[in-house]
Amino acid sequence: MSNPTALVADVGGTNVRFAMADLEGQVEPNFDTFSAARFRSLPEAAAAYVKKAGIKPKVAAFAVAGPVTGKKATITNLRWSMTTDELCAATGAEATLLVNDFEAQALSVPLLSGDDLQQIGGEAPVERAVKAVVGPGTGLGVGGIVWSSSRWMPIPGEGGHASFAVETAEEFAIVKRLRGSLDHFSNERVLSGPGIINLYAAFAAHRGVKAQMLEASEVTRRGLYKEDPIAVEALDFFVKALGRVAGDTALTLGAQGGVYLGGGIPPKIQDALATPAFRTAFEQKGRLTPFLKPIPVFVILARDAGLRGTAVALIAAIKEGRV
Repeated sequence: MSNPTALVADVGGTNVRFAMADLEGQVEPNFDTFSAARFRSLPEAAAAYVKKAGIKPKVAAFAVAGPVTGKKATITNLRWSMTTDELCAATGAEATLLVNDFEAQALSVPLLSGDDLQQIGGEAPVERAVKAVVGPGTGLGVGGIVWSSSRWMPIPGEGGHASFAVETAEEFAIVKRLRGSLDHFSNERVLSGPGIINLYAAFAAHRGVKAQMLEASEVTRRGLYKEDPIAVEALDFFVKALGRVAGDTALTLGAQGGVYLGGGIPPKIQDALATPAFRTAFEQKGRLTPFLKPIPVFVILARDAGLRGTAVALIAAIKEGRV
């Protein structure tokens, strides 16, 4: 790759991915993943990567899992706050861009093809129609892109914190246990790694069974392989909830260009998402069911999608004079 002078980073609640990119937006095929727990701040993690890479970037862009306000951002599930000035000082970059991580995820979608994606139902995407991205991981990200006259424009947001809805008495009983004393129960409280753990505990209590202390990955593994009836129920609830929220997002944005499932969890539960339960929950919207039936859903398998989208956001910002 020629002239790799831009640093790009995809910052989640658990891991931080770093790569170098050239100013044409091409990301190096190899990237580094750092555990966020190793560092006290994003500038500290960025400085460690730059030292390891041995390359001083001219510019940098960071896609972060939380709201971005101008030159400042906060990572919701990590309690990290940072400014562009701090990141410039840490990396040696002349200028730094901050974007929401699902703005970057959404911008990566037009670059994905072949083995980057797994389709789950629906038909072909409508050309240049709005595309939505929903991504459960440490938290829940939601975003989209809309076609402008010459390029895809991002639709950033914090849809993961929209209120969670239930449809049956049993679902209400489970959510009542999950909610506890929280004054607001959001989609993210279910559709995330911590959400899977809490679902497992709630179903165990609901069935009068003593819950084991399990990581999210173990709950999903047991659910996928039918090794634990409580894990099966928790995973089934998760899959249906993700289908509903993905369908709600498709309705909200009119996403006839498809809904793309990003984040760390969907690739690990592909088989569960490929069952009829997911598509039924996605499509079952009363009078609008015919609108949703042809909309395809894709699981994003490319682990560097966020980095690719961050590079796209950076190039656009440079061209527009924002960086």
